[in-house]
Amino acid sequence: MPPALSRKLLRTLPTLTEVVEVPAPAPALALPDELEEALVRRVLQRLEQTLDAQVQKVVADALQEQMKELAPRIRQRVDNAVRKAVIQAVAAETRTPVGRAG
Repeated sequence: MPPALSRKLLRTLPTLTEVVEVPAPAPALALPDELEEALVRRVLQRLEQTLDAQVQKVVADALQEQMKELAPRIRQRVDNAVRKAVIQAVAAETRTPVGRAG
């Protein structure tokens, strides 16, 4: 930046003229050990229930997606197995004359 331009730019920039004090954060509330343990236990129980529900939903959604992908392949394999069984049964029936089974 040319020096004249930078001086002009500096004159137009706002400057801080007031000091603002930020209050210090409030000290943490000291809890008795038993109360703190009870609070931690309750929070963990609540968190566990929430996480369990969320994990179950995620797993159910993932399984449903996988089943959508697997269903056509499973149907194809079942169809092939049924066709093979029918072909073998028909072949066996046509080799054995009717009335002479056994």
